[in-house]
Amino acid sequence: MKIQVRLYGTLSRRYPGYDPEKGLEVELPEGSRVGDLLARLGLDEGNKAVVAADSVIRSPRDELSEGALVHVLQAVYGG
Repeated sequence: MKIQVRLYGTLSRRYPGYDPEKGLEVELPEGSRVGDLLARLGLDEGNKAVVAADSVIRSPRDELSEGALVHVLQAVYGG
């Protein structure tokens, strides 16, 4: 299945030539979950990304659907 991914913060620096208006098209096997997408993008648990798919915040265990628009936001910490 194909999904559209938009990256925010410094996450886009991982992909030379990333176009923020187009995002990335990522192909995953049917039944893939948010965690599978993060692994494909090279974003492990240590990156603490926040993921919204179709305007809803998702957990790594949530399943993705064909054609989903996924926003991957960089978690920000302060102190």
